[in-house]
Amino acid sequence: LNLAHTHKVLPLILDAVHAAPSFQSLGDAALQQLRRQVRQQVMLQSVRTEEFLALNRALREAGIRPLVVKGLICRELYPKPDYRLSGDEDVLVEPELFARCCEMMAGLGLEGASQKPDDYEIPFRKPGSPLYIELHRFLFPPESEAYGHWNEFFLGAFDGAVEMDFRGSRVLTMAPAEHMLYLICHAMKHFLHSGFGIRQVCDMVLFARR
Repeated sequence: LNLAHTHKVLPLILDAVHAAPSFQSLGDAALQQLRRQVRQQVMLQSVRTEEFLALNRALREAGIRPLVVKGLICRELYPKPDYRLSGDEDVLVEPELFARCCEMMAGLGLEGASQKPDDYEIPFRKPGSPLYIELHRFLFPPESEAYGHWNEFFLGAFDGAVEMDFRGSRVLTMAPAEHMLYLICHAMKHFLHSGFGIRQVCDMVLFARR
C-alpha cells in the first residue's frame, strides 16, 4: 500500500484488494484512514477532470484544436476512470496557435510561467483549483539530443486526430497507433532520467489491449 501511494495508484489498488482477508486484518483505524485518503484523491481527480473538460470546450469554441494526450485519454481505459490519478493534463496545440492559446488560458483565469519564444511547453495552474495543465508546442524539447528528434514521429498528429466522447464532452486526441507510440516514447524519456512507474506500465498495457 505504501508502494501504491508512491506510484500514485492507491485508489486502483485499494479498490482491487479491499475485500481480501489480509487487507481487513490491518484494523479499523488503518482502514478508515486509507479509505478517507482514497476518497479525497478520487474527489480531487473528479474536480480536475470536470474543470479540464470545461477548459477544453472553451478552447474548441474559440477555434483552437487542443490534442489531449496521456492523462484523460488513459483514464478512460480504466473501469473507474477517476481512480486513475493524473497530477496534470497534457495538451498539444499547433505551434502557430501556441501564443494565442496561452493568452486565452490566461483570460480564463489560469496562471502560466512566463513565455519565451523557444518554450516547448508551459505549465498553467488555476488558483484555488487542483487543475494543472502542461501546454505543449511540441511533445518533446526540440533541443534535446536524446529525444528532440522524436517530434518527427508526430508531425501528422493533427491531420490524423480522432475525437472521443468523455462524460458528454468531445475531446480530440492522436490516432491510436500514434498515441501508443507516444506513451512508449514518453516512458522512455522518463527512463533515461530516473525511471518510470507502474502507472505508465498499466496505461500502456490497457492501451495496447484496447
